[in-house]
Amino acid sequence: SLGAFAPASFYLEAGISLVGSFSWKEQYDLHLRLYESYAEAKYCTGEFEEINKVVNEILANAKCLGDKLGAYFTLVTTLNAQSKTQESTKVGLDILSSLGEPMPVHLDMKATGIIELKKTKHILEGKTDNEILTLKALGNNHKIAAMRLMYGLALGCFFDRRDIYVWLISKMVQISISDGICNESAFAFATFGALMATVDVILDVNSASRIGKLSLRLLQILQAEEYTAGIYFAVYFFIQTRVDHFRKSLEPMNHAYNVGLRFGEIHYAIGAARNICILSFHSGENLITVLEKIKYYAVKVKEHKQEIFWRLTFPFKKVIHHLTGQPNELDKVFWDSAEEEQ
Repeated sequence: SLGAFAPASFYLEAGISLVGSFSWKEQYDLHLRLYESYAEAKYCTGEFEEINKVVNEILANAKCLGDKLGAYFTLVTTLNAQSKTQESTKVGLDILSSLGEPMPVHLDMKATGIIELKKTKHILEGKTDNEILTLKALGNNHKIAAMRLMYGLALGCFFDRRDIYVWLISKMVQISISDGICNESAFAFATFGALMATVDVILDVNSASRIGKLSLRLLQILQAEEYTAGIYFAVYFFIQTRVDHFRKSLEPMNHAYNVGLRFGEIHYAIGAARNICILSFHSGENLITVLEKIKYYAVKVKEHKQEIFWRLTFPFKKVIHHLTGQPNELDKVFWDSAEEEQ
């Protein structure tokens, strides 16, 4: 929460000022660690302009691509938080190419994504649960970095370039199967399961449920708690709601929200908050209660300046206002001026 990250930001800034009397050459590792952590803390408090300054400082002084990766990861995530998804995708794909994982250059990325979806589904069908759960650990540092970057890229592509998103998730699963698993693999399996539950060309709810459950077991095996919010987001909103009552996904979403805030995965924490409101609406909760939830989480969204997921609650808020006879002028202004796609 802000109560944790604001003090962290203060102390890291103090550390940077203290080490400022030494040049990067004299205290390179300390500078790098302080600046990377400071950028991450600023992301969690929503101070995006400061992040750009910190990232530029790292990129200007880092000795190699490996030392720049932390800054690039934070930059991609920050651009996503500001809904600058086209910029985040461009930056991320450029670095991904430098790590040896270039995106295929095709005129029809949608068709390419469908091919990769079907290919990945076939690979998974040929593996038993035990074979997946006992995959070797990923040892290639460049691929580990690529997996982390693809994890960060996924959110922006989900909103802006669904064709690239499909390719990214398929690629993450393929790397996990062929080269080994890392913490991001659990997220990859969860989101691929979500695709299997929602995309017509590979629609298979039973297989999606299997892959979703495997992702939850991998989460435990890898002890990758920091990825809980994104994994729960995929499993309990896109998969579990296809096989069970919406109401049963509410508690996991609450857990995702709290863990996401604790580990600084603010984007997925806000996504979980959005899902809590939508699931409450579809579960038949009292509409006034649902509206109060929306208002409560809207305050958190403003605190963290994370709107990429939250804007998807606007239609539900609008409907509730009309059903309960509480028209809201601000909503009316948004709704009447919004484009059809919005």
